[in-house]
Amino acid sequence: MNDGKLNWYYYNPNDGPTNRVICHYMRLDYLLQLLETNKLYAKRRRENNDANEGYYKKYLEFGFSVADQIAVSYAENPKRNLTYKDIVDCPISCWTKTERESYLMWKSYAGETGVRIKSSIHKLIASLQLDLGKEGVDKVYCGSMNYCKNFLPSNDEEKQFFSKDEVYADEDEFRFYFVMSDDIDRKNTSHLIPIVPNIMIDEILLSPFLCKDAANKLVRMIKCSYGFENVEQSKIEIK
Repeated sequence: MNDGKLNWYYYNPNDGPTNRVICHYMRLDYLLQLLETNKLYAKRRRENNDANEGYYKKYLEFGFSVADQIAVSYAENPKRNLTYKDIVDCPISCWTKTERESYLMWKSYAGETGVRIKSSIHKLIASLQLDLGKEGVDKVYCGSMNYCKNFLPSNDEEKQFFSKDEVYADEDEFRFYFVMSDDIDRKNTSHLIPIVPNIMIDEILLSPFLCKDAANKLVRMIKCSYGFENVEQSKIEIK
């Protein structure tokens, strides 16, 4: 699905077919940046505000090996072990498998003027334009988050990436991890992932908190400037 450009790629087969719809709530400026530059904003895991992620930043001070049966090779480069820096510093992109709009996700992740983009697992993977050695990404891991009570970091290869405390279960999250090359500058709080927007995006919804006039103007601008036809305002009614 990525034309063999990545060193390692992992997708959990238990997550089912890759044509499953996923949605991403984001700020408007991140969408415009994506459409202008063909790059998806991905915050480093250590910058995530979830207390769940803070456990890794505070306690996870040892390395992990990736089992042979977990990774699928897309190149001949030797497998590199995951380290503490990989796990904490890698950029992440968080999506939800819930296609129904969520008032709480609008408020928490998109804000008053944000957007929600709809894609599928397969289309997002197909849209990645990662060229090993040039974009700073060695591996991509993606999968559904598993939710458990009193979550703590684990040395299990899947749990380290795909487990969260059960208090976040309503997010029904599907997450992408971009494990960085050793020589990449880790001081930055985020990384821009090259993608093809027309492949990735099926639909763009504008925030329900926008006034109708502003929303209509944004719809026209996105359609005219970027060629996306499936753009409209959220159907949630704010009273």
